[in-house]
Amino acid sequence: MDVAIRDAMLPGLDSRSFFQALRHAGVSAIEVEVAPDYSTPHLRADDGTPFSVADAPSARRLRARLDAEGVGACALLIANDFTSANADGHVEWAVNVTRAAAELGAAAVRVDPLARDKSVNASEARDRFARATERVLRRTADTGVDLGMENHGSYANDPMFLDAVLAAVPDPRLGLTLDTGNFYWFGFPLEGVYELIEKYAPAAKHTHLKSINYPPDVARRKREVGHAYGECCCALHEGNLDLRRVVKVLRDAGYDRDLCVEDESLFKHAPENRVDVLRREVEALRGAMGAS
Repeated sequence: MDVAIRDAMLPGLDSRSFFQALRHAGVSAIEVEVAPDYSTPHLRADDGTPFSVADAPSARRLRARLDAEGVGACALLIANDFTSANADGHVEWAVNVTRAAAELGAAAVRVDPLARDKSVNASEARDRFARATERVLRRTADTGVDLGMENHGSYANDPMFLDAVLAAVPDPRLGLTLDTGNFYWFGFPLEGVYELIEKYAPAAKHTHLKSINYPPDVARRKREVGHAYGECCCALHEGNLDLRRVVKVLRDAGYDRDLCVEDESLFKHAPENRVDVLRREVEALRGAMGAS
């Protein structure tokens, strides 16, 4: 177990600056976002163009560059929507990115249960997601790469949704991209967030670690979805979540992959200070790992 960050935390950097920022942050693993055209929008070659994972040779070129920089890909991320009118295209995207993950040596692909069409209700979104995910798993059985369904959005932070998908698709390669901040954003009291992390830790294939800093009375109670998120989202070392407790729960459940930092509060800091914030988050997580 070590610490990684999402490449999206370092947007708009040329390749030299990107890898320098990673070294300054103290990490050697990243989650790589992959766009629908198979480009990597936050990870760019020396000429400023994105890398691609559109085919095996392209993925190998990206891996060669990562290897040369001493950086590994802990996971790939896609913002798929299996409820869309183009669900078949999203399945194809997920299949090809899962194959690219195998080429890159990434253990998991984060898949998104979010339904962007708000006319699709929770049960229909759940069923469509489960059917599409089953197709992806069947077509990538030879890769050994896991799929991490993120607890994301207004449906998939509900344990009933997550449990139903896991029951409908009992494939050991399907689990969660366990996002600590999303459960909290959804309105669960802090103690309830810990209970959910403990419940789903055995199913974790990948993680997003983020936190929120609510006043104590707000942290303890049930809240509406997204309550004061823009105001209260924060760096990991500034939030309510006890990182030592979170790490211990994951470790006790057998999770030994990277803890991936996803800080959605970086907009509060000047661009030149953001890597220093990430570095403090990485140090806080490593401290929690050593103390847990």
